[in-house]
Amino acid sequence: MKLKGTILISLAFCLPISIFITDVLVFALVLLWLVDGNFSVKWQKIKGSKWMLSLVVLFAVYLLGMLWGTNHTNGSWILQKSAILLLLPILYSYDFSDKQIKNSLYAFVFSMTLSSVIALLINLKWIKHLFKYSDIFAKSWSNSAFMPYTDHNVFIAFTILICLIYGLYSLKDKRQFFPIILVVIVCLLSLFTEKGRAGQFVFLIGTTIFLIITFCNKKLWLAISFLSIISIVLLSYNFSSTFNQRINISLVNSQQLDEESTNSLNTRYFLFKYSLDKIKERPIMGFGTGSFVQEYSSISEHATKILEGDIHKTPHNNYLFVWFELGLIGLLLFISIFYFQIKEVYKKPLGKLRIIMPIMFLVIMMFDTYFQNHNSAVLYAYLSFAFTYYSFK
Repeated sequence: MKLKGTILISLAFCLPISIFITDVLVFALVLLWLVDGNFSVKWQKIKGSKWMLSLVVLFAVYLLGMLWGTNHTNGSWILQKSAILLLLPILYSYDFSDKQIKNSLYAFVFSMTLSSVIALLINLKWIKHLFKYSDIFAKSWSNSAFMPYTDHNVFIAFTILICLIYGLYSLKDKRQFFPIILVVIVCLLSLFTEKGRAGQFVFLIGTTIFLIITFCNKKLWLAISFLSIISIVLLSYNFSSTFNQRINISLVNSQQLDEESTNSLNTRYFLFKYSLDKIKERPIMGFGTGSFVQEYSSISEHATKILEGDIHKTPHNNYLFVWFELGLIGLLLFISIFYFQIKEVYKKPLGKLRIIMPIMFLVIMMFDTYFQNHNSAVLYAYLSFAFTYYSFK
């Protein structure tokens, strides 16, 4: 069916650009999935994957989590965010051709290249933020091009991974290899001229794993590759004022982890510390779905102050967040999603390279709740599907 392929390609292109259009396209895929029927065949496919079952069961536990605990103020919010992940079983049970998936990845990389160019121009102050030109863009100074820098830099890291895998298998085709190198350069420039630390860190992790897998038997090339990564970091530190300031400020803030200080690193430290203290009260069952804000606020006056302004609804750590609300049962189920994903994908051709994607996601979830964030949740669903079924030929 050409329509579903067109929607998939459109979704991949719009994912870095517009939340509204992305949601419309997700709804279109779900509607088409329902109209298509063959539910018994689709269910058998989903049921045959422990990875898919773990994800579906986690969502069911979030629903059941509304039945225990006393505070569920943000229950509907977390259920809405978690429901986005059900897109993955739908994509998983669809029957897309290799060409359709390839074209969707091309569309995603092209869209991210466009976004990176615009973000780079904004970061260099060569153009203004997009909302200065039109009201159709969200009025937010934290936006890199079309989305917040906290999401954008993570998207860039995954875009670079796609390009590295493509580049590895297009060395003999200069028509593809040089454009890929150009895209990587643009993405790197955008990545290290914006504030996001999670994307920068996970880029280093993902690229390091890629290089070890690719050049494990070529020590000279491995050494050259590592020197290249070190050079990228050093050049960024010396020539990107934003990257330089983020590193220096983080080092200074790491020495100010007390209740009197107010900075992002200090806030994250106490979100982590207080959450862990609270988890010890109900480690097995947790406090229930949507309970974090109210339960965390009950810890102390300082904890309440941290959540003022409705800026923080989570502990900025996905593992702690799931453990806090769903207990150890939910946490183990959450981790099992990625365990079964890696186990399933590893068996496929290029399995060692395919598993880098979920490993990178496991890393970024230490820095924020990317599994329950709209942009990154759709990204996880789409890339998990693409990295599972695409041949990379």
